[in-house]
Amino acid sequence: MLMALNNVFRKAYWTLAACGLAYAIFLGALTHPTVQRNAMYAHNINPTHFQDLSNVEQFGFLRHQVQPFTVTTPDNVTLFAWHILPLHLYHEHEQRLKEQIDFGVQPYHRAAQSVGIQLLLNDPEATAVVSFHGNAAHLASSHRPVTYQQLLAVSTPNKPVHVIAFDYRGFGLSTGSPTEEGVIQDSVSLLSALTGQSESLGSCSTGPTKGIQPSQIILIGQSLGTFVSTALYHEWVLNLGRAPFKALVLYASFTSLPTLLDSYSIKGLTPPLLSPLLAYPRLQTWLLSQIVDKWETSKKLVELVENTSVRLELVMMHARDDWEIPWREGRASWDRVLHAASKGEIVFDRNLDLEEWRSADGQKHLRWERVRHGGHNRVVSSEHAKLALLRLIE
Repeated sequence: MLMALNNVFRKAYWTLAACGLAYAIFLGALTHPTVQRNAMYAHNINPTHFQDLSNVEQFGFLRHQVQPFTVTTPDNVTLFAWHILPLHLYHEHEQRLKEQIDFGVQPYHRAAQSVGIQLLLNDPEATAVVSFHGNAAHLASSHRPVTYQQLLAVSTPNKPVHVIAFDYRGFGLSTGSPTEEGVIQDSVSLLSALTGQSESLGSCSTGPTKGIQPSQIILIGQSLGTFVSTALYHEWVLNLGRAPFKALVLYASFTSLPTLLDSYSIKGLTPPLLSPLLAYPRLQTWLLSQIVDKWETSKKLVELVENTSVRLELVMMHARDDWEIPWREGRASWDRVLHAASKGEIVFDRNLDLEEWRSADGQKHLRWERVRHGGHNRVVSSEHAKLALLRLIE
């Protein structure tokens, strides 16, 4: 009996030792920038090896409802994107859409001449919702097509809503490899194309094609996309000096990547990744200092709020049952933004579920909403998300 117990304890000991060694090797590997970026962006999880992103009907869309196009960045990265028509416009122009002969993936300056994109460019009442997805896979993976369909569902003949979805460099059919600076550049390139502006100059410069006004564009980010969309807004108005967008909507946001890793769980199935290091704070601090892409969402939001000349319509939404990025992480970001907006004044009657703040001059309108359900991914396709978009459009 005693010998049997010894064998069990010995096996348990070596199993735990092997797990500890594997965890140490994993953390050590993550200090290398290439390994780190592969883990954080997860862009090499790429279903385009067996999925044709030009065959949009397999993702639930109608023939010629989606116009695929590409945009080339200044550093010669090719981005793959979709323009998606709302159903009522497709129904109204179905014959013209289906009669297009030269239809398929095209550079944006050519795709802009297509029936669908022309309906966007020539309608001053139209709104373009630009979607910034989270890490892994591509623009049509998992819940993402359903998200676009839900966003399109708020479109009306008087207030049409078009969706623009795209893949950052290294994702899907987009070339290159992602870095923090790279994905920001990707966003600037895409929005510059949509607005007909040069990428390096101010808002007065125009590109080769007619563009829509920034005031017609709503940026929507989820998870990683909350950083990318925020960083784009920050770069667009503060560094490039361009007109602000209609709104910035963030689902499942976070303060920064180093802070997030303290509480991040893989699909809610694992303990926080760095929880075994709680007893070794110096080692934990050192590991966090090795992160090359910081994704400092809160810092950029605060700078946008503190600049009194910048107009900002901001919505932050988080689900209580989000086990990947806990809602308290998004709330921490909101608290920093609200503190900056109110200039440190004490805000009474705080509410965890719903808070709003408006500046006296009307330049800033900030809203926080915590919903009961939606998890990490479904929250962006929920009725709560559609209602938030509807408020902004109206």
